[in-house]
Amino acid sequence: MIRSILKEIVNSPVLFFGCFFLFRVSLWAPIERLWRARSVSYRRVAPRDFGAQLFHVFLVVPVVVYIYDRIAVYSPFYNDRLHLPLVARIALFLVISDLGYYWAHRLMHTGPLWRTHQWHHSPKYMYWLAGGRATIPHQFLVLFPYVLVAPITYPAPWWVFTLLTIFIYLVVDWMHLNVPWGGRVVEWFFVTPRYHSIHHSTDPGHYNFNLGNIFTFWDRLFGTHLDPATLNKEVTTFGIDDAPGAVRLIAGV
Repeated sequence: MIRSILKEIVNSPVLFFGCFFLFRVSLWAPIERLWRARSVSYRRVAPRDFGAQLFHVFLVVPVVVYIYDRIAVYSPFYNDRLHLPLVARIALFLVISDLGYYWAHRLMHTGPLWRTHQWHHSPKYMYWLAGGRATIPHQFLVLFPYVLVAPITYPAPWWVFTLLTIFIYLVVDWMHLNVPWGGRVVEWFFVTPRYHSIHHSTDPGHYNFNLGNIFTFWDRLFGTHLDPATLNKEVTTFGIDDAPGAVRLIAGV
C-alpha cells in the first residue's frame, strides 16, 4: 500500500514537487528561524523565488532532459566494468559527478558563459530557496556530469534514483541556507552555508572561489579555495551589479 502510494507520487511531477516542496519548507524554515544569520524579508522575496522554482522544475529541467534524450552522449562509465556493491557505486557517482559539476560551474564563470549563470547570482540575499534559479544553458551544463556518470549506478531499484534526485536538491538548499554554520574541520571536506556564501558575495574578487557543490577538496586541489575564517569581515551583501535585462537574464544569453 505505502509502496504504491510512493510510486504514484514519484510518477506524478506535480504531486512529487508539491510533497517534496512541503518537506523542504518544514525542514529548512524552522532551522533558519532558529539560527538566522542575516535579516531577509521572506514575505517579499519568497513568492518570486517560488515562481523561479516552478520555472526551473516544470520548464528548465524538462527542456534539458528532452534535449539529452535526443542527443547521443557517450559514457565511459558502465556498470559491466564495475563489479561493486550498489553503495560503492553510488559513492563513486557522487564523487565523480561532483568533480564534473565543479568544472561545469567553473566554466560558467568564464567569458561569455557567465551569461548562463548570472540569474543564479542575481538575488541580493541568501536563504534556502534563493538557490533555485537556473537558466536552460546553466542546467544543461551542470546536468552533463550526472548524465555521463549515471551508468555507474545501473542496475538499481527505482527508489535509488528518486533519493539521489532528492539529495541533489537538498544539497542546493543546504549551501544557500541563511545560517552561519561552518567550521574549518567540516569545510576541509564538505561545502557549508558559510563556505558557499562567499561565492555569492557582491565582491567580484570572490566570484571565482568556493565553486564546490558537495565537496570542498576540488577547490583546494584546483586553486579556487577561500577559507571563510581568513576574511576580515563576514560576507553580508550578495548579488551582482552587471545583470542584463530580465529576459536575457532568465534566458541565460
